[in-house]
Amino acid sequence: MKEIKYQRNKVIDYANKWALLRNPKYYNYDSQGGDCTNFASQCIFQGSGIMNYSKNNGWYYINGNEKSPSWTGVEFIFKFLTKNKSVGPYGIEVEKEKIELR
Repeated sequence: MKEIKYQRNKVIDYANKWALLRNPKYYNYDSQGGDCTNFASQCIFQGSGIMNYSKNNGWYYINGNEKSPSWTGVEFIFKFLTKNKSVGPYGIEVEKEKIELR
């Protein structure tokens, strides 16, 4: 697996720009249970610049109807990020005291 450089500065810039607005590139899921994971995915994508288009266990967004469950579902994005061994971002579960803010 090719290592990708996660660019936190891009995530921060994106979050600061769109936290109180709507990026028109992405569908608004407020009426379908909430938009938080969609916004988190947008931020993660800004930092990684890569999606995983695997139909079975990927993490991707094409449009409001064509996206992976992990793009908008909390339990699915957690599973994707902590289990991903393929293309796209990944993460590890840590205690809250070990979260890096910078």
